[in-house]
Amino acid sequence: MRVRVALAASARSITNPQLRTAAGAIPVGQKGLVERPNWGGLPEIEVQAIIERDLFPQNYVLSFEIDGTAYSVPMRDIVDLERQIHSQSLEPVFRRSIEAWRASHPGETPRMLDIGGRARSGRQRSDDYPGCDVSVMDIKADPGVDIVGDVHELSRLAPAETFDFALCVAVFEHLLMPWKAVIEINHVLRPGAVMLIFTHQTIGMHDRPWDFWRYSDDAWPALFNEATGYAIEQTLLADFMHIVPANYYASHPHGERAGGFQGSSVLVRKIGSPRVSWPVDAGPLLREAYPG
Repeated sequence: MRVRVALAASARSITNPQLRTAAGAIPVGQKGLVERPNWGGLPEIEVQAIIERDLFPQNYVLSFEIDGTAYSVPMRDIVDLERQIHSQSLEPVFRRSIEAWRASHPGETPRMLDIGGRARSGRQRSDDYPGCDVSVMDIKADPGVDIVGDVHELSRLAPAETFDFALCVAVFEHLLMPWKAVIEINHVLRPGAVMLIFTHQTIGMHDRPWDFWRYSDDAWPALFNEATGYAIEQTLLADFMHIVPANYYASHPHGERAGGFQGSSVLVRKIGSPRVSWPVDAGPLLREAYPG
């Protein structure tokens, strides 16, 4: 677990940072470590502990001085805040959109498309939305999959303007041409339809050779915009991760501090038909069938 405490821009200096218990300061290299780097021009404190977050001793206190004034903060408060930040999700917002739809369409059942929804881990996500008529599509046939095929060719697999909602979890990193996929998805969504996408900004390579992309929250407007027929409602980066290189490079001694996020999510709404197209077949460019 690593926790950063960022201070206000008006703070000029941090001095004497210590991680303490009732017995006194904790020696560096044991339970915790306090550093005082300067990130982005602002003074910050970083607390590092190579133990599980849930096991971090709750009686620790972080003490330091800001411009000569002493402060102390219980680490349990900081850890609780970090938990809240890392556990954030756009799914509650997505569910509220579904409930709003149901309230405005009494007696009707919304139709949802779960893209890549095969129960790979033994969990069928469509079961989490019992109030919706969910169609599951996946590139591989499997019990619970209603539409088998590649999302790059979705407009050939499902009728136009069929779905009120779409869900896509841990798929976009495996799409060779995500710009083509968002156009294809648009064709099967009804006007005003809402879609939630979860993928990754920082994570190890997996399901190769079908591991193509990573997405920051700044990447989403390149895919979802007026030309592709969408408006972005909200984006989210969650679950901060440090990148620790296998080899140490003296030219980048603090490179791992940049870090990243395990999750990158976007909630979008269809506002119109695409004004662009990408008539390129992804199939011949893929070396082999999806391995997952």
